[in-house]
Amino acid sequence: MGIFILLVGVSVLPPGGDSTVRPLPVKSPGRAVLLSLLFPGGGQLYTGRYWKAGVIAGAELGLGYLSYQEHLRAEQAQAEADTAKYRYYRDRRTTFLWWTAAAVVFSMADAYVSAQMFGFEQELRLDVGPDRFGVRVAIR
Repeated sequence: MGIFILLVGVSVLPPGGDSTVRPLPVKSPGRAVLLSLLFPGGGQLYTGRYWKAGVIAGAELGLGYLSYQEHLRAEQAQAEADTAKYRYYRDRRTTFLWWTAAAVVFSMADAYVSAQMFGFEQELRLDVGPDRFGVRVAIR
């Protein structure tokens, strides 16, 4: 039994020994998800997707800011004893909080996939840049 395992182990080695094997760079999906949860765009920065990090951080921070503004308006309406305005601003705050949570979950899922796909030769990338006739947008 020990000889069989040794032969199978030797047969899967590439010809020429270890010098021809180049390991793929690895990014931890767990770390990417955790960074995405803790910092807006953190998982995307970790996996090298800088444009995604900017978009996601902007979305998360913007939605968080809108939630906070609606919260302040709801508190002001409650202090003025205006029940209709209070309910309106409270509902808008809750809606913005749900959208913020959705953006965070999307960010975590995207960071997980990006970490899993990190290092592959062919990656789907969005290139945005100047062109002779304006702005060039290409998916490669």
